[in-house]
Amino acid sequence: MKIAIEELAGCSGCTIAVLDLHEMILDVIEQAEIVYSPVIMDVKEPPEGIDIAFVTGAVRNAENEERLKTIRARANTLVALGTCAVYGGISGLSMLSSREDLFNYVYREVDTVPPDGTIPTDVPPFLYRAFAVGDKVKVDYFIPGCPPKENRLRQILPAMMAGDRVSLSRKSVCSECDRIMGPIENWTLKRRFEGEPDREYCLLGQGYLCLGPVTFCGCEAACPAKNVPCHGCNGPSLDILREPCRDIFNMTVRRISDLTDRPEKEVAAELYDVAHTMYPFTMGSQVMEDKEISKIRELIKEGNR
Repeated sequence: MKIAIEELAGCSGCTIAVLDLHEMILDVIEQAEIVYSPVIMDVKEPPEGIDIAFVTGAVRNAENEERLKTIRARANTLVALGTCAVYGGISGLSMLSSREDLFNYVYREVDTVPPDGTIPTDVPPFLYRAFAVGDKVKVDYFIPGCPPKENRLRQILPAMMAGDRVSLSRKSVCSECDRIMGPIENWTLKRRFEGEPDREYCLLGQGYLCLGPVTFCGCEAACPAKNVPCHGCNGPSLDILREPCRDIFNMTVRRISDLTDRPEKEVAAELYDVAHTMYPFTMGSQVMEDKEISKIRELIKEGNR
């Protein structure tokens, strides 16, 4: 069996997550040959006849798109690995600014740029937006996570290599969280730097904007376990993904309203920096943007004014 890992617009963290299988990686390479992975080997192009190709990162420029189409053509099975590949990830936030603003900032406005402030002309052309991998080519399997956690990969990879299917939980991050719901009194929305949350009780119930109720499980509630609200890096929970009338923003508002008995309009007005708190990992997904109730299209338009 031949395995490949392609890197697009991302941080390489998902490839490192595969290496984080530690001794299990030895079992993988006993059964399969890793024939292409820019991070871990010096092979310039993916070969023909790949059995399983994992693609990490979003599609943000012309080179990303070309490399994606190449590996799709050469692989029998293609897996979108990580939230950037599945939903566009952090690269999607670039859609809040114009290409000119982005390039000016990167090449002229930071301390490390050359004094002449020259913007290079030999970089791959930007696409007009960021794309999730599945928005550009057919994807056989999706594994979200930023990066996907070791325990989940330990379940998925052996089954995939054996041609089997593995049954995973389809619940939200809340299903993996050990907190209990405390008293909800005089509820107000807090910024994450305000005070110190009580480790025993639900973060959202304490007023901290935790996206656990609207985020797909599989991370073992790693952030809430460290007293940090969930940022939503696993992407939307399946009930949101599958239902056209459900979106990360409106379901968060509904959840807070149910907890606090405050009107949904009042809750919605209090949520801050919606682009970065509600959609930091999903803005590049056309599936999420195309939901009629999604705020993504509106936020992109506002950001480019």
